[in-house]
Amino acid sequence: MVVFFDLDATLLDHDAAARSGAAKFYETFRSSFNEDLESFLKRWETLSEKYFQSNSPYLNLTTEERRRARAREFFAEALSDGEAQRRFGVYVTTYEANWKLFPDSLPCLRSLKGLPLGLITNGEKEQHRSKIHQLGLEPFFPTVVISGEVGLAKPDKAIFELAAREAGAALRDCVYVGDRLQTDALAAQEAGMRGIWLDRKNQWDGRETGVPVLRNLAELPGLLTKGGGSPS
Repeated sequence: MVVFFDLDATLLDHDAAARSGAAKFYETFRSSFNEDLESFLKRWETLSEKYFQSNSPYLNLTTEERRRARAREFFAEALSDGEAQRRFGVYVTTYEANWKLFPDSLPCLRSLKGLPLGLITNGEKEQHRSKIHQLGLEPFFPTVVISGEVGLAKPDKAIFELAAREAGAALRDCVYVGDRLQTDALAAQEAGMRGIWLDRKNQWDGRETGVPVLRNLAELPGLLTKGGGSPS
C-alpha cells in the first residue's frame, strides 16, 4: 500500500499563510481596492483557485508568468512584467514566511514509517519544491507529483494515475488523503485509489460521503490498520 497526501491545507497550514500574505498585499495596495479586507480575501481565494484547476490555461505557464497574470487580474491594469512581479512579490514574501505544518502532520508521517508515502498536489513547481524542502518533508516522500511540474491537476484522474505509476503501484493499492471532498477524496476514488477526506474545517454533516472522513491526521494510522469508514 502506498499512502499519498495532498500538501496545502492537509499537511501545511496553507490557509493561514495565504491569508497573511493576502492581507499584507491588501494593506500595501489598499488604495487600489474598493472593498474591505474580508471581501478582498474572498476574491483572492476565488481568483487564485482558477490558476491551478485541471482545465486551467495557466497550468503550463512558468511561475513568473502565472504570478504576473494574477497581479494584472487583481489590479485590472496592463502592468509591465517588472511591476507585476514586484507587486505580487509582496504576497509571496509574507506567504512563504508563514509556512507551517499542522501539529498533527509530522507525528502522522512518523507513525507510518515503513509504508511508502507520496505527495500529489496542485501548485507551482518551484514553490512547492521549496515547501517540501523547508518543512523537512523530503525524507518522507520518495514520490512527489506537482501539477505545475507535470501539466496535470486534480481532480483529473490522470494525475493520480501518473503518481501511482511513479510509485510503482497499482491504483487499487494506493490511498489518497486530502482536505477537499470533491477535488481530493472523491477524485482519487474515481481514479481507482482509496480516497480519504481530511475534514479539517468540520464541514461534514454526517451524511454519506462515499469515502472515509477524518477530523485530524492522528486518526489516519488507525483507519489504515482497520480499513474503517467514516467516524461516528
